[in-house]
Amino acid sequence: MKNTFAHRIVPGVLSVFLLIYAGFQVYRYINGQYKTETVYTYTVAESARVTGIALRNEIVLDERIGSGVAAYIPSDGTKVSKGSPIAEIYHSGEDAANIQKLRELENQRALLEKAQDPGTTSFAHTDVLNKQIFSELGNVIDAVNGENLTDLQATSDKLLVLMNTKQIATGKQDNFNKAIELIRAEEEYCSSRISDESTIITAAQPGYFMRNIDGLEGKVDFRHLDELTAKDLFDLINAPALKKSSNRVGKLMVDHNWYFAAQVSADEIGKYRLGASVTLDFNISGISPIPAVITNINTQKDQTDAVVVFRCDYVNQALINLRVAQADVKFKSVTGLRVSSSAIRFIGIQKGVYTVLSEKLVFRPVEVIYEDTGFVLCRETQAEDPAFKNSLQQFDEIVIEGTQLYDDKRIK
Repeated sequence: MKNTFAHRIVPGVLSVFLLIYAGFQVYRYINGQYKTETVYTYTVAESARVTGIALRNEIVLDERIGSGVAAYIPSDGTKVSKGSPIAEIYHSGEDAANIQKLRELENQRALLEKAQDPGTTSFAHTDVLNKQIFSELGNVIDAVNGENLTDLQATSDKLLVLMNTKQIATGKQDNFNKAIELIRAEEEYCSSRISDESTIITAAQPGYFMRNIDGLEGKVDFRHLDELTAKDLFDLINAPALKKSSNRVGKLMVDHNWYFAAQVSADEIGKYRLGASVTLDFNISGISPIPAVITNINTQKDQTDAVVVFRCDYVNQALINLRVAQADVKFKSVTGLRVSSSAIRFIGIQKGVYTVLSEKLVFRPVEVIYEDTGFVLCRETQAEDPAFKNSLQQFDEIVIEGTQLYDDKRIK
């Protein structure tokens, strides 16, 4: 009776034991596996959008247009020297139109005379002319597409001279004498209709010329930009626009450097570093982001927002009239080896990752140069560095999930 009972119990216990053992082995096998990922090079470029105001060291010119009509000689943003002509003041609109027409005619005549000049045509070859024509045509198209019309007139004039020179060089046109005589007759007619000579206004000192006067000239002391507060910035941005009653001819920016001051919230201020190089993108068609340096980060105890001041030295026609604007601040990009945060392990105080190498785990020390949600960037050791052989490298397989990790552990 007892033997029968024992014969029944022992196999049952053994069966349970075997099931438990098998389950343990399965559990151990499943949980002993490691999840890995491949390391690759990755670049992070942070950016932030701000609203601010362009600040320039500007002086308003004393000369006034009066009751006349002004025709400006340099375009906005042109650098002028002391005594350079800035504008011509005409007695009437009719005089201004006639003088403008006269200058256009003089330019047309000069281009035709250049095209038929023996010094130009005697060395002209068709193949060379064709290449030059297509080159200048491409420059015209690029300028139009990029809305950069500052030098378009000069480029168009070059193209016209080349095309007219080709007409002479290929024998399709003997000369342009008849056209030149007609232009001369028009010049005489326009000259006869000008009632009075124009008055020329010149620059009182060197600088970058601007026509627009908005009333913010001289409102900021550039010696104390470090004292500019969020309230000061708010008052400048919301200052009422100057009425058009001012009859001044324009103004000059007398320093090559200009500044862009922007208000930055407390939760964003950590992105900004004094002296850091960044780029400012004002999202102006045809204008690439411009380099800038952070010169001031002004904080106040009673204000949560800060004022960040950027120094710029790039000047052109589009940027010179910038005042209140939005800009995308693009910080210096960081490139490194991308590693999931879960892969970071420690041996003592040494930070590193475990790589899978020849069926075993190898600990590789890392230097984290950038941290973000879910991943970090590690410095990539160059091939000529003595530590390259034992460092983390691109395309390494690293462990991002697993337990009981240690250096030189066999995993198969």
